Order: sequence, then structure tokens, then C-alpha cells
Amino acid sequence: MRRGLVVLTAVLLSGCTPENDVFRQSFTDTFYQEPSANVDTLWVVDNSISMIQEQAELAERFNEFISSMDQSGEGIDFHIGVVTTDMDQDNAGRAVMVTTATNATPYISRDTPNYLQEFQARVQVGTSGSDMEKGMEAAFYALTEPMISDANNGFLRDDALLSIIFVSDENDCSDFGSLPADSTGESCYQKELQDDLIAIKDVVDLYRDLKSDSSDLTVSSIVGPEVEASCDDTVNGSRYRALAGAFGGIEGNICDQDFTGIMEDLGVSASGIRNAFGLSYPAVAETIEVYVDETQVLADATNGWTYDASTYYITFADAAIPPRDSVIVVNYEIATAGTDTGSP
Repeated sequence: MRRGLVVLTAVLLSGCTPENDVFRQSFTDTFYQEPSANVDTLWVVDNSISMIQEQAELAERFNEFISSMDQSGEGIDFHIGVVTTDMDQDNAGRAVMVTTATNATPYISRDTPNYLQEFQARVQVGTSGSDMEKGMEAAFYALTEPMISDANNGFLRDDALLSIIFVSDENDCSDFGSLPADSTGESCYQKELQDDLIAIKDVVDLYRDLKSDSSDLTVSSIVGPEVEASCDDTVNGSRYRALAGAFGGIEGNICDQDFTGIMEDLGVSASGIRNAFGLSYPAVAETIEVYVDETQVLADATNGWTYDASTYYITFADAAIPPRDSVIVVNYEIATAGTDTGSP
């Protein structure tokens, strides 16, 4: 596939303010919107006691996911793996992709016999897992050494898009060992222990390194909505939603009775259609200029794009997502220490 090439152009600009001279460096990032022949999708599924219905719904609607992926790019070559959110130290299966008695390969593909039924079996991961759901941590371990060369060998491909999808009715409790040893599920929601959880910005940095081109990664979630609108036995999945937002992924509601629409959207996203593109450097927001096939697209949350200064991502609104085979050019001035990045 033609990868998301980043073209960098540096120019020193000088200007004068009443207080001091300003020197800024101008850069151009160039990205290509096109389907990849290869897509690796990791489903991270909560296996705690309250998840049986949601797992069954995922299994039931998997065909919609694959159908949408196929419609978005004919001939998509997929790898699909499943891990749980259980990262207890005494759980020998942590971050190991789920297999079945009939197929020990850590992932399924088009070559997997009865791959639809195989996924349906794998995604129903049971409900005996830890009540400390560490989905972000589980995904990271599953996709890095030693797991990616051992138990999960063969899943992750250098030339494939990577899509991580979290499904949970709780919030993420990933701490990478920082919580007290005697912590329980309740510890994840104790205000005094919140700082022990890994910051979302740090997760973004870790995940960016999963691919040589961070634009080849999307993160999505099917999690609990805001607390006041939640369904029974569901917690606001704010950390998962924040991570999905940082990578321009789909944010589904686990309280929905029917996952058809969510699974269709996830299939499109996993197939390579990108609505978010990570800049090489932090940008001064008011200097950003975005072009799609040489036509300028203005900053607009409904019909254009927005910029997230914390993650350096340009995200297009649904109505403005660049079409396949288009070229996206972003010109901007690099924000340096002390620069007010502002809003476009």
C-alpha cells in the first residue's frame, strides 16, 4: 500500500513584537487517504461479571463489521485478535489473544475456516475476569514484546493498518503496577488513587510507537456514556472515550440495545478510512492551513476540521472526511515552549 508519507519543509520566519523577536519554523505534513490491503484489528473485551449480554451482541453483529469493512475496500486482508481486560498478575492468560479448542492460531483471517463462527466463539470471553478492567494496558502488552513475538506472534504486520477497539461497561483502570498491591475494582474510582492510573497523554505516546507511522493506528470504543445517561450496571467510560478521541476513532455507546450501527461504523473505520491525522510537531493553531486535493478546508467542527493541541491531531468532521485516494496537506508553524497554541 502507499503509506501515509510525511513531507517536512522547514522555513525560518522572523517577525518583531514590541517585547521580543519571534522565530518560528514552518512545516508541511502530507498524508494519503486510501484503503490498505492489510488491516490488523485487536478487540479488547471486558470479561468481568456484568458483560455477558454485551459479548453476545458483539458476536451477533460481527457480520455487519466485516460487511462494512469489505464495502469500504474490496479485498481487505484482515487479522482479528481478541484479548480481555484482565491483567491480574496471577492470571497466566493476560494479554494473550483468545483461541479456541479447534483453532490455536492467535488471530483469525479470511483463511480461517468458518471465521465468522470462530470470532463469535472468541469474543464471548466469559465473565470470570478481574473487576479491575485494564484494557489500555492489556492492548499495549498484547502488541509489544515479548507477546508479539511469542503467544501473539503473526498478528501485527508492519504494512498493515492497526485498529484497537475497547468494549467495556466500566472505566479503564490501567496503572502499569502503580496502584497498591491490595487494590480492588473499587480502587479504580477512589479519588485519592486516580493519580496512580496512567495518564491518557502517556497512553497516546505509548500507542503512537506501536506503528512507524502513527496515522496507521485508530482507537475506538464501545463503552459507558456520561453517568447521568448511563444504563444499569454501567460506568462512564471517560478514559476509553478520551483515547478514542485522541486517535480519531469511533465512540460507541454500550447501552445501545442493538450494536448494528456501531459495528458498521467500526468496520468502515478499521478498513482504512481516516478522519484524524497526527502532525509531526505541535502547531500554532491559528497558522494551520489544511488542503484536500489542493482545495482548502477551513476549520469548522461541523463541516471542516478541528485541532487538538494536546495530541497534535487534525480531526475532520463526518461531513468533511477526505475521500479515498485523496491527498491531505497541512501547513503550520511549530509551537515552541511558551507559545500559545490557541484555537483555529
